[in-house]
Amino acid sequence: MSRSAEHPATTATINSALARTSLIIRGQWSRPFLLFGARSRGCPSPSGADRTIRFRVTHHRAFRSASAEARLKVAREWLEKTGKSREVLIVTPHAEAGTSLVARSTPALGATFGWTTITLGQLASALSRRALATRGIVAVSALATQAVCTTVVHRLLSVDQLGRFTPVAHFPGLPRALARTFSDLRMGAVDRAALADPDLVRALVAYEEELLRGSLCDRADVFREATELVARGDANDLLGRPTLLLDVRIESTRERELCSAILARSEASLVTFAEGDLASERSAAAMGMSVESIAAQGPLAHLQRQLFSREAVTERSEPGALTLLSAPGESRECVEIVRRIRDEARNGVPFDRMAVLLRAPAAYQGHLVEALRRADIEAYFARGTPTPDPPGRAMLALVACAIEGLSAARFAEYLSLGELPKADDEGAPPRGRAVLRVPPDDETISLAATRARDSSGEDEEPEEEDESPDKAPVVSGSLRAPRQWERIIVGAAVIGGIERWRGRLKSADVELEQQLNGVEEGELALRERLMRDRAALHNLTQFAMPLLEELASLPASAAWGEWIDRLSKLATMALRRPERILRVLGELSPMKEVGPVTLAQARLVLDSRLGVATERPKGRRQGRVFVGSADDARGCSFDVVFVPGLAERVFPQKISQDPILMDDARKKTSALLATNAQRAEDERLALRLAVGAATQRVVVSYPRLDLDQARPRTPSFYALDLVRASEGELPSYARIAEQANALSGARIGWPAPADARQAIDEAEYDLAILDRILRMPEADAVGGARYLLNANDHLQRGLRARWMRWDSRKWEAADGLVNPSEEAQEALAAHSLLARSFSPTALQHFASCPYRFLLQAVHRLQPMEEPIEIEELNPLQKGSLMHETIYETLVALRAAGLLPVTAETHEQAREILDVQAAKVAASFRAELKPAIERVWLDAVAQVKTDLAEWLKRMFDRRDEAEWVPTYFELSFGLKKEQRGQRDPNSREEDVKLPVGIRLRGSIDLVERHKESGKLRATDFKSGKVRAKDETIIGGGKTLQPVLYALAIEQMLADAPGYEGRLYYCTSVGGYQSFAIPLDAIARDEAKIIADTVGDALTRGFLPAAPADGECQWCDYRTVCGPYEQERTKANKGKPAIPKLVELRRRS
Repeated sequence: MSRSAEHPATTATINSALARTSLIIRGQWSRPFLLFGARSRGCPSPSGADRTIRFRVTHHRAFRSASAEARLKVAREWLEKTGKSREVLIVTPHAEAGTSLVARSTPALGATFGWTTITLGQLASALSRRALATRGIVAVSALATQAVCTTVVHRLLSVDQLGRFTPVAHFPGLPRALARTFSDLRMGAVDRAALADPDLVRALVAYEEELLRGSLCDRADVFREATELVARGDANDLLGRPTLLLDVRIESTRERELCSAILARSEASLVTFAEGDLASERSAAAMGMSVESIAAQGPLAHLQRQLFSREAVTERSEPGALTLLSAPGESRECVEIVRRIRDEARNGVPFDRMAVLLRAPAAYQGHLVEALRRADIEAYFARGTPTPDPPGRAMLALVACAIEGLSAARFAEYLSLGELPKADDEGAPPRGRAVLRVPPDDETISLAATRARDSSGEDEEPEEEDESPDKAPVVSGSLRAPRQWERIIVGAAVIGGIERWRGRLKSADVELEQQLNGVEEGELALRERLMRDRAALHNLTQFAMPLLEELASLPASAAWGEWIDRLSKLATMALRRPERILRVLGELSPMKEVGPVTLAQARLVLDSRLGVATERPKGRRQGRVFVGSADDARGCSFDVVFVPGLAERVFPQKISQDPILMDDARKKTSALLATNAQRAEDERLALRLAVGAATQRVVVSYPRLDLDQARPRTPSFYALDLVRASEGELPSYARIAEQANALSGARIGWPAPADARQAIDEAEYDLAILDRILRMPEADAVGGARYLLNANDHLQRGLRARWMRWDSRKWEAADGLVNPSEEAQEALAAHSLLARSFSPTALQHFASCPYRFLLQAVHRLQPMEEPIEIEELNPLQKGSLMHETIYETLVALRAAGLLPVTAETHEQAREILDVQAAKVAASFRAELKPAIERVWLDAVAQVKTDLAEWLKRMFDRRDEAEWVPTYFELSFGLKKEQRGQRDPNSREEDVKLPVGIRLRGSIDLVERHKESGKLRATDFKSGKVRAKDETIIGGGKTLQPVLYALAIEQMLADAPGYEGRLYYCTSVGGYQSFAIPLDAIARDEAKIIADTVGDALTRGFLPAAPADGECQWCDYRTVCGPYEQERTKANKGKPAIPKLVELRRRS
């Protein structure tokens, strides 16, 4: 029986559709809705239609099947019958499907001519582009529609018309959510009158007004325009051909209308879609097409047919058709998949006949890339691979720098990414560089540009410029000596603001010049370092200031056109590879009249596109494993398909309603708008597509552990249904987990297979061998892994170092400076206690940990600082503020003749203290730039209060009133530029103490006793009390009192006696004072310090042997690791460090 006999009404319905087309041409419908083969739904067919096309029903067919191979077979047979020399329009879900179909069809047909493969979005663009351009209308990308929504949010918020969206107006997700909802509504051809939400209607109207104002059209407009052109019979080379719609998802009203119009113009057509693609099936029914089913064939036929079926399973799949695996975490799961890919290849399956289909690419793609790389297997990632994009990140850092008031941290981030362009002759960024114009990238707006770019290889990175590395300030995209400019930014205390940048960089140059002038003749290394620092500062200044001035000149808000121009100029000026940034900005170029928006809002639009780049697949897919989503596999088939992630909330994913237009409102608005019910259908369809893409085997897997949350995972109910459909019975979760674990063999504690022959790379092979050896009796295992020491030098060094640190009972070279070479011993001799000077703080580090002493005092390593806006003063900053205020106050009191302070002069002295405290606080405020004013003021007030009590105690307490402040900040062994403006009795020479130490430092206060004339060296402390009444050297960690007393004995030899003192001069320290007279006991203790440290330096024995609790706040914790104290206590003996042990016991 013929198809026309089966469906006698088909010709009439086609005539009805064409009659309504004539109505559209005459303008009698305000909103055209054309359905191929649909009845008029109450709209009578007008008599005397302009044109009637009749064709045989058998030439228009639709097929569904659970098997992709079955659908492809029908498509290939249809193409063979249509003819190799006829023009055919092949509409595919993605380009790869069309390429694959044509490639598999040509062996039977030979050369073909006139076949056009295209996606539905590209087809809509190709059909409508000329008409839109004639009217001056420009199609915009998805990024541009999000930018329009950003503008809408900003505009409505400014006039208080955002309604219920106001509380979330500043959230970056709102414009994106609105863009998605507007797309649903407009692609669904929903009339605004059907919407019951006035706030949403107002936002939608504003969105459409912005499009109209800018002569823009979005995807829905492109489809509507294309449909109208096709329906009224406009000529186009792509129309009127036999048409194949291969697995194209026809979901929205606009897509349905366009497909209906195209098929009405086709002399013959074939439509295929997957079993379970209910949206496409509903569209086919709405277009009046009768859908035929094609049975799946092969080993997977029963599984594909019975998956998610409500009927009882009557037949089982062939053994091995379905495999279920599990692994501990996504990374190991990907490794197990790659292992089985290699197994399949060994069994003769070509790589390009295998696919890995991901439901959660963000969770799996990075792990899969790494696993494939390790196994040396090439893969074709259908949607490309996301990779960090240094130019994009550098651009975002610059934009953030402008938003945050020229933040130094953001500018340093930009510099660190190595994307600087070649500087001009003056060292500045290239201002005259032409702003490149790069075509945008979007399916519906740039089909021709995309094709041209794909063929020309425009995305390839440009060749490096010859930058004359010996002289150029910018070398390979980075300022010369990046560590220096980063240190310069920190050292210059640059926080932000253009004037602050200018002032601090200039001050830094002056400081370096002063330091250079103070360098002695023999200090050649220091002079060279300072000269390098000054050259780096010059490079930084020359390069940074033009960019910072450009950033400072950016407007507060502007239309998109101005932002595109300004940001394009900035990208071309600041980046050596600006092409991708310009391409993204090019997508927004049609919006130049839309706005205004702020820079922060513009950044929200750009952020998701510039932070990460998607590296497109290069070359052809042949010979490579296909990796993509289930949708990417539409129109393709493979021998073996791997489907990872069948765990709850991964596959199926957790579905949620649209927060802008909830499901209840969607149901009332239009039956075609997606709800959670359809989203659940889409999850099931994704698994159908993945399983249906295979012809021989399906391997599904899930991570049995959530490594982030450290908890077990269970397989999803999809895994249960797969087993049910394959084996005929519903298994328990326990059975599924047991079988999956047994089949994979992936173990939690050992990332390698039990059989070394199954290893995917050398690392796994070695671990598998080690695992076998570790399970042997010790006598049999000895020497079994010796080959590893010869196979990898790095591993050899690592294993030996680990043994020396953790297993050896002796102090080894891996523990610090132990048993140095002769060359190292000679170098260390220059750091003996009499060869150079040391500060008391440096010597105190020795008692805390000899290795810390080595790193700080000998190697002079300093922790990296970061310029940040402070929210509260840390203890170091509070101490510096207090010391500076005390010094300035004492100097002012001496100048006023008010020392010593008495009860009678206290009020006047207090006024001087307040003046000096305010002056010092203002200087610190400019230096630190506190972020929270109230917190800063509270901290300053606390320091003033503490010092007011300190001032009062100078005369109110007898032990204080007996002493007269004489010298303030008395320094020795410090260069002039190091000590600043301090006591005029200070000297540049260090002090040689009689105990055998050359000492340098600065004594906070030297006082003379009124009666005896004895001198006392006072060291102010601002923290908690750590000294005790019996303290002399405090186990080697409290050296200032004794060493400073010895120092003033050498510098000021006329006094009858000397002592040192710790003075906790704040409320936190309770104003406690600990005086230590310089008697025989103190001198003996100082001698013990000198002998202990001197012996360690002479022997070259400075291991990591921390005292209790010293590692917690150590600046060098990242060098040693977090377990040094536990390691040395457990594994290292004490006999080698008896003097250190004895030193720590002393009071």
